[in-house]
Amino acid sequence: MKKIAAYIENERGNVALLVLGLISVMIILFMLVLNLAGALIVKEQAMSTSQQAALAATASLYEELPGFILSYEKELKEFIEEEEAAKEAEEPGEPEEPEEPKEKEKTIEELIDEETEKLSGEMSDYSLNEIRNEAIDRILSKELDKGLGNNLLKTKLSLEMEYDWIKSMKESARSAIIANGGEVEGAVMTVFEDGQIVVESAHEVEAIGYNGFFAGIKENLFKSSKGPELKFVKKLPEWEGRTYSLE
Repeated sequence: MKKIAAYIENERGNVALLVLGLISVMIILFMLVLNLAGALIVKEQAMSTSQQAALAATASLYEELPGFILSYEKELKEFIEEEEAAKEAEEPGEPEEPEEPKEKEKTIEELIDEETEKLSGEMSDYSLNEIRNEAIDRILSKELDKGLGNNLLKTKLSLEMEYDWIKSMKESARSAIIANGGEVEGAVMTVFEDGQIVVESAHEVEAIGYNGFFAGIKENLFKSSKGPELKFVKKLPEWEGRTYSLE
């Protein structure tokens, strides 16, 4: 009888150990599922953050354009007047008969207003700001093709980008990452990729641990997103693929 009792007691102990083992495995599997779900959530957060940062950088660039356009037109007018004066000085002659007054050319601002009105019907689902940005983009693309003033527009755009706009675009993207709870460590902005601003940033994912499993595991999950296409920057091939740190 003692042997039977000892055997039963031993079996009970084995069953208890088996149950404890199964419970541990189930808990680990549960932790694994929770960690995978958490990683997916962080992945979506990282994607959203990089998207917001790319949009912020694009918006920053568009904010600079109205004032830039006025400055460019003033400089172009001065350039043309100087060229005409130099040409007249080189080719003196009898005064010509006064020509009939030509129709005044429209300013870029007027062309943008016209394009905005035209696009309002085509882009009725968009905000007025988005429609105007699209109009600016289209008109600048056309003006760049003209190459007026020895490609003055292209030259000025590149200079402004190099010495002013990149700085504000980086700051806008960085601020958006921080505001969305992202990590600026390792974050980068690419200007441009097929006419788009691309931002890569991360969110930190921390594993849920159990009994030593997964405990203390932390990792930055990186995702990248693109802003809307900018047609006019495609006319600036020297800017394709430049990458800047956002740290």
